[in-house]
Amino acid sequence: TPAEYHAWEFDIEQPEKGPISNSLLKRFAKSPYAFKHGNAPRPSTALNWGSLVDCLAFTPDQFEHEFRFKSDNPFKSKNGAILSKDAKEWQAERQEAGVRFISEADHHNAALAVANLTGEPASGEILEGADYQVALVHTPDHGIPVKALLDAVPSHLDHADSLVDLKTTSANLYSDAGIAREIGKWKYHVQAALYLNIYNKVSDDYRNRWQIIWQSSTFPFEVRVTELDEDYLSKGRAYIRCHLPRFIRALQANRFESPFRKASGYLPMYSSAFYAEEEEMELLTSLEG
Repeated sequence: TPAEYHAWEFDIEQPEKGPISNSLLKRFAKSPYAFKHGNAPRPSTALNWGSLVDCLAFTPDQFEHEFRFKSDNPFKSKNGAILSKDAKEWQAERQEAGVRFISEADHHNAALAVANLTGEPASGEILEGADYQVALVHTPDHGIPVKALLDAVPSHLDHADSLVDLKTTSANLYSDAGIAREIGKWKYHVQAALYLNIYNKVSDDYRNRWQIIWQSSTFPFEVRVTELDEDYLSKGRAYIRCHLPRFIRALQANRFESPFRKASGYLPMYSSAFYAEEEEMELLTSLEG
């Protein structure tokens, strides 16, 4: 179940037991040393909003277990603020147990967002009759389990060969370049390749397409559906082929060293920022003679 999925957490003191997840793999690839010695990412406002929409859209029966209204705090001040020591301790105790606190306005807006998800033809067709929040686990030959949580497994005939993920975003849905930057920044193509692989390992229902339902995080909560093409999926598989074996070796040895400790390297100039700088200089030169 989704609750069991989230409860099955990675223990850095026993890394060889796993489970490996999409987010852990990307954290390791970014910095093995920080993975071991740094702090895990803290929940952000954007992440909490996405979790709220996910819950209301896919597992509304779990809302009371995952969320509480800030106004429920018995020690809140007259204006509803959490100021006193008792009020802060009451809320902190529940947050420690994984509960997220929201306002009534947050809930109202999230309900509007979910209504738009199911009401728009492109996303509604995909979500109608789909299985939601499908938790998967696969243990490869290396012995460390890998887990995945799918937002939606469609049953509609036009989408029965795809898996679907919901992304709430501040990106401009009208900009292909903006959406591509989001994919690259958060490495959604890696998630796609990993989840498709796990699903096909544990299921006879073969699927080879990955669709993302993008939804704006602000009113009117507009929706756009895109599918990752084979180039994206190929890049995701290449990322996994590179970093997953490294991750496995580090987990099994419980050794997470920086690759920069013992060697220096050559840095080529390929940053797009420098190209933009060159274009600006060329423009000024042409205008000013």
